[in-house]
Amino acid sequence: MKTIIKKIIKKYFTIKIIFNVYYQKFLIYISKYLNKPLNKPTSIMITVTQNCILHCRQCDLWKTKPEKQMTFDEAKIIIDRLHDWLGNFYLFFTGGEPFINKNLPDIIKYAQSMGIICHVNSNAFLIDKKLAKKIIDSNLNSISISLDGAKSSTHDYIRRTPGAYKKVIKAIKLLQNGPKIYLNSLIIKQNTSELIDLIKLSQNQKSNGINFQCLLPTLASNEKNIDLPKNKLWPKSKKVELEIKNIIKMDPSEKPNLITTNNELNKIINYYKDPFSNNKDIVCAAGINNFIVDQNGDVKLCYGMPKVGNIFKSSAKNIWLNEKTQKQRKTIRKCQNFCKVIKCNQIDINRQIDVELQFLNNS
Repeated sequence: MKTIIKKIIKKYFTIKIIFNVYYQKFLIYISKYLNKPLNKPTSIMITVTQNCILHCRQCDLWKTKPEKQMTFDEAKIIIDRLHDWLGNFYLFFTGGEPFINKNLPDIIKYAQSMGIICHVNSNAFLIDKKLAKKIIDSNLNSISISLDGAKSSTHDYIRRTPGAYKKVIKAIKLLQNGPKIYLNSLIIKQNTSELIDLIKLSQNQKSNGINFQCLLPTLASNEKNIDLPKNKLWPKSKKVELEIKNIIKMDPSEKPNLITTNNELNKIINYYKDPFSNNKDIVCAAGINNFIVDQNGDVKLCYGMPKVGNIFKSSAKNIWLNEKTQKQRKTIRKCQNFCKVIKCNQIDINRQIDVELQFLNNS
């Protein structure tokens, strides 16, 4: 009898959680068109280091001078302040290459112990047996690893680092008993014919999924939007369309690991046809979705916009609602940059449901 009652109670709270999350989605939708958000951010990112170990062709971060890395004590203050405001939430650790910061496994372990679901974006180059054990011991929930070619020659060319492909495959194997493993693949000229092979590789390596992304202006450079199609990595639109349509035609049983939906794949086709007009009707949600904290505690709503506050000097809630932040939201709503095609412009409702359900299951 007690078991039946527990199941009924759990089902009630599950339904309540899903209802509340969808209500938040409704508030977020309205907030896209308001100056003052009715919601709290759903995409929380902490940059633990700006440094990177690879010399990738689509990124210039490696050209920048070495910068300060976030300490464990600093991360603890940030996480505590975010948790006080948000409760349990989904937290992304980013870089540069996050694992350059040797404090990261301990930072993850602390956040996970508080009921925060943690995810890391990594190139996996530093993940050896010793680091893999620390990652697993940290109880990290999930990791996204960049893999831009089904062949080692393709991935190593894009990452401009010999052996980068082998490092990814090795890292996937080392982390098999730990976090969920996802692969992120950038669609560019050099790998367009390898997209289906990348899906198969994702399955063969027993990853939890693969996601395709579009080429954007070079990160950390002064490259302008108008120069993007002239980039040497920019693929031919007809080739992209042919390969992606072949993926869409595949039976679902042939691509169980593919996270990118057919709707998103069609948007990718349109993006490479004409990146200038593809997103004109999209109202960017970064201003009411993102809360990005860098290694100095500075907060941004968008990586391409100025900082709006510092979490060591002001509460997260005050930053979220301050005059500078409100003003920047107007700019973001009118923004016509190419990056509106990427995930930070989208509200991942399933991710928020996962946070609440995991907390319920652990209660």
